[in-house]
Amino acid sequence: MACARLLFAMPRTSAFLLAAAVAATVPGASLAAPTVACHCYQDRTFDPARPAAADPYILATTRSSLLSAAFGVDKRSLVSAVMTGTAAEDLWVAHHAGARTGRPAAALLALREGRGSWDRALDGLAGLDTPFTAALAGGADGRALAALAVDDVLMSRLRVAPATVRSLRDAGATPEERILASALAVHLSAPTAPLVVQVRAGKTSWGQVLADCGLAPRDLDGLIRRLVR
Repeated sequence: MACARLLFAMPRTSAFLLAAAVAATVPGASLAAPTVACHCYQDRTFDPARPAAADPYILATTRSSLLSAAFGVDKRSLVSAVMTGTAAEDLWVAHHAGARTGRPAAALLALREGRGSWDRALDGLAGLDTPFTAALAGGADGRALAALAVDDVLMSRLRVAPATVRSLRDAGATPEERILASALAVHLSAPTAPLVVQVRAGKTSWGQVLADCGLAPRDLDGLIRRLVR
């Protein structure tokens, strides 16, 4: 079991904190905010016979939940936008840049569509943070910009330490995996980079990790919303 292996590998203090947090989790508990069922994913619950089947849904719904909670956007509208062709990365860029510049995300998405790239769409707008501005100047694409936006939200709204975000990047975590692993790290008060390594090596799955920690995919939206500050 993934959490058990993580406990075994941890220093005693961290292991105790993780064990206490897992013990306090009630499997299947109903959390505060409603989730949105994305019908493009057939597998939205953990199946022990196919432990990785729900992983795409788990990562996508966690990504949407954080974007919704951090920027005060209705999650249904985000899911609808993705299902009708808007890249999830562009939604992250638009809401991050919109919050920094005071511009509506929809207006920035329209500029991106009209001008063909984010560096042209955001050219001349004041308020963007230095890493984002530098990435734009270097011609970074939407996925690279979205990754910066994700990391900024993890550090500013989930209060994840920069060193923790770097450790997840070093472990090979995608932006979606960094969101889930960061939420678990805050929730369990324990490092989760070892879990990323195990998942990416095919030794476990995110569905299995959640199940081992007493969580179900349906719990993630409420968990994220409780953690965002």
